Amino acid sequence: MVNLALVTAGHIHTPGFVKSMRARADVHVLGVYDPNPAIARKFAEELHTEVRTADELIRDAAVNAVIISGRTDQHAGLVEEAAAEGKHLFVEKPLATILADANRLYTAITDAGVLFQTGYAMRGNPIYRFIKQEILAGNFGTITRARCSVCHSAALGGWFDPDYRWFYQADRSGGGAFLDLGCHAVDLLIFLFGPVAAGTAALNGGIKYTNIDEYGEGLLTFRNGIIASVAAGWVDQSNPVGLMISGTEGHAYERSGELFYLSRRSIVAGSDGKAPIDKALLPPELAHPFDIFLDVLSGKIDKTHLIPVVEALQVMKAMDAMYMGHKFGSWVNVM
Repeated sequence: MVNLALVTAGHIHTPGFVKSMRARADVHVLGVYDPNPAIARKFAEELHTEVRTADELIRDAAVNAVIISGRTDQHAGLVEEAAAEGKHLFVEKPLATILADANRLYTAITDAGVLFQTGYAMRGNPIYRFIKQEILAGNFGTITRARCSVCHSAALGGWFDPDYRWFYQADRSGGGAFLDLGCHAVDLLIFLFGPVAAGTAALNGGIKYTNIDEYGEGLLTFRNGIIASVAAGWVDQSNPVGLMISGTEGHAYERSGELFYLSRRSIVAGSDGKAPIDKALLPPELAHPFDIFLDVLSGKIDKTHLIPVVEALQVMKAMDAMYMGHKFGSWVNVM
């Protein structure tokens, strides 16, 4: 049995995590903390546990792992404290509100040697897993360009009102739509291509919320020479083309959940680009990163299935470069 503590619960994804924990017989939640007493009581009742303080839960020797699923500005101190106590950590994305905090959390986690996981779920998509396989096989040749778009209608649909208004409060979230959704795109691109070299972006807002970005377009260069664009927004009615990759020997794009793939090298049936690849030929979809974390803790799978904390930090570095690029109107190198 794995003993968990839910320490902050104000994220829009928390109900899904609570549902996952309730469905499992191999985990037990020893308590819930959130600075909002109503949120803490709600999830404590759903998990059949008690409301406790953050310090009590983090210092409880019976707790094996801490789930941090609240406002992004709450991450820093709690992650450092939990890591120092040797607790394994699931930290909802992004890692922090600012890069300086993300660097500190990376150091705290790596120095403590605890397990880490975060909520970047796009890596588990069968289409993206297939593309990763084809990249590793060399079937794109030299990849030159890519584009990833993660957009939806959260602002237009009022998804954050009234319970999650902190999403559009920059001091609590770290950024608007471009950070909230753009970090998913950047994580996928890092998963496919490796570390980012430099970035810049153009961001805008004011359609529903003021003083925060609601949509944006970013440009990234990767250390291997690939140039990629990133789109993210809360004010889109549709996002039909999620990913496009172009190389000297191949081209792929995802359209409405189907993969069109042309490669001069691949032996995969249908890789002539004329029709979608048969979904039976794609790898299986992976579980959500939160469920993968619980599976690792329970010993069902090994820790190689987790997202490395260094890659969570690389996402923050790329996002910071794009935000700084927007602010100063220039390219910003990723160190």
